[in-house]
Amino acid sequence: MMDVPSPTTQGESVELICSYELDEDKLYSVKWYKDDVEFYRYVPNDWPPGQFLPLQGVRVDLSKSGSQSVYLRHVDLNSAGTYRCEVSAEAPEFQTVEAEKPMKVFVLPTEGPSITGGRSKYRIGDTVYVNCTSSKSKPAATLRWYINDELKFALLSPLKSVTNVSVAVHPTELIFI
Repeated sequence: MMDVPSPTTQGESVELICSYELDEDKLYSVKWYKDDVEFYRYVPNDWPPGQFLPLQGVRVDLSKSGSQSVYLRHVDLNSAGTYRCEVSAEAPEFQTVEAEKPMKVFVLPTEGPSITGGRSKYRIGDTVYVNCTSSKSKPAATLRWYINDELKFALLSPLKSVTNVSVAVHPTELIFI
C-alpha cells in the first residue's frame, strides 16, 4: 500500500508511505522515485541505511525517513509529479514490487482579491468599469462577483471568457486574474 498526500500546499512538509509485508523474505532495499528519477533509497545492510540522491523540488529529511516512509520538507511546484516506491527482497529471488501515485502541489493566494477602478456612486443605467485582481495562485483562484449580496457571475478558470474580463499568465506559470 502506498500513500502520497495530494493535493498538498506549497511550503508544507509531507510523509510518503510505502507499506509492505515480506512474509519470510528479508528486505534488500526500498527505492523512491519521482517521475522515474531515484531520489531516496533505504538499504538495511548499507551505512547509513537511508541515502538521499539530490533532485530539484525534493528535500528529504533523513532523520524522519526510513524503511517504510520518506519525509519531504517544504514542497514547492517542482515537488509535483508521480512518486513510486519499489521494494526488493534479498537474494536469491530479489522479488520486487512497486506502487505509484501522483502528487499535486497547490499555491494558495497570499492575500485576498482587490477591486480597483470603481466610483463611490452610480446612477441606474451607468456602465461600471472595475477590475478584480487575485494574487498569484495555482490552480487559478475562483473569483465570484456579487452585487448587493447577489451572485452575478463567477470566473472559474482563465480559459473561460466573461465580457470585459482580462486574464494574464505570469512567467512563473502562477496565474493572475
